[in-house]
Amino acid sequence: MQPMITLVTFPVDYGSVTLQNNFLAMLKGRAQVKHHVFSPREAPGQGPALSRLRRILYRLQQMPELRRVCHTARTEQRTLLFQQISPALFALPFLRGARAYIVADWNRKLYEPITGARISPTWLTRLHAWLFTSVTGIITYTAAAQRSFINDYGVPPERVHRIKMPFDVCGTVPAPHRANSPLRILFVGGDFYRKGGDALVRWFRAHQGPAVELTIMTQSQVELPPGIRLVRNDPSLSAKDLLQEYDLFVLPTRYDAFPLAIGEAASAGLAVVTTINALGASEVIEPGLNGEIVRDEEDLFFRLDELAADRQRVERYKAHSRMKMQAQFAYAHVFAELRTIICSTSSCGMEADPLAER
Repeated sequence: MQPMITLVTFPVDYGSVTLQNNFLAMLKGRAQVKHHVFSPREAPGQGPALSRLRRILYRLQQMPELRRVCHTARTEQRTLLFQQISPALFALPFLRGARAYIVADWNRKLYEPITGARISPTWLTRLHAWLFTSVTGIITYTAAAQRSFINDYGVPPERVHRIKMPFDVCGTVPAPHRANSPLRILFVGGDFYRKGGDALVRWFRAHQGPAVELTIMTQSQVELPPGIRLVRNDPSLSAKDLLQEYDLFVLPTRYDAFPLAIGEAASAGLAVVTTINALGASEVIEPGLNGEIVRDEEDLFFRLDELAADRQRVERYKAHSRMKMQAQFAYAHVFAELRTIICSTSSCGMEADPLAER
């Protein structure tokens, strides 16, 4: 029996587009899927405040179609999966009687302990808490997000579930063994400074050890010292196409939920170094086996010096990365986790799987 699912996505940036595509690929052939894109375009604005207002108005205009999608899912006894919070919030008036889950790796309270800043005002926290406790459940990818939904929003623990994030492991070309060549390091981050690219550049400038090649892929306008390759990160160029050229992926991020880039790099068989501020790091990285999770800049410099001096260790990390992603994050494994959650009661929409009858 195949689950019957209506997937509502919200592809507003590179990460959400990639996750949408990975989710659809994971469900293909394993579930009976209807797909609805919420807010497929954003109305242009004249400045940040007006732009934000126009975005909200545009999303309000999409509510009648969202109502139809929710009504059809309820009538057909389909499970509604909302990728991210916004589409579920606008669908809230239409969810009575529907089996609906929010799939999200982030909420507005998640970064507050890291940044020390108040990101979610009280009124918004209460609105989100109402939403989160109104749906059937929350599905997230990290222990940090799971705790936040429970502790910050009061969602009952039994209604907050956790699965692996799906990655196209089988469709990713693995990096070859390169123990006798210079260490090739890749950084990918649209926001160069939030993702910690400046810290990596400082290490590169100070490095006095074995030969290292560094590539920075970013949308930010930055001036880099000689010897660093700069690649502009634009929608027509996927970082996944570059990964097999490298050995080590480094993301010294200052705050992140679950950076897709670390999972994509591990899927391509790269060693991965990131910070404790990447809240999904421990899902992908086993320190000492396929990468390192560093505490601060000093720890980052120390670990990078170690890896640059020990190419055999990097190659061991690379092999373990690929094996871990194949064993835990490939589509079939993640779908099995998802299916267990959404089909945990008899109310889950199901349709006969013709392959199961053979």
